[in-house]
Amino acid sequence: MQNTLNQHAVKVGFFAVILYIICLVWRIPLQVTDAAILEFHMTSLKALFPGFQRYDVMSVLWGGVLSFIYGFLASQVFHRLHKNCCDPK
Repeated sequence: MQNTLNQHAVKVGFFAVILYIICLVWRIPLQVTDAAILEFHMTSLKALFPGFQRYDVMSVLWGGVLSFIYGFLASQVFHRLHKNCCDPK
């Protein structure tokens, strides 16, 4: 049971990293150039990921690590609150 819980938490953690990557590159295909929108997006990233600065390598990697941790912990809490929710029927 605990092993299945941890496997699921790891999958949710990696899904959170994928969402983080999408969040980083969303403006490229949409060609967003409005300064107010870009500044709001950067402020949101800084609020969600302590230590995140601009798009330098260490900030992007740190945000990925925090995304995984957030997803992993959220999955752990969800499974603790809703026991057997993901067990095969």
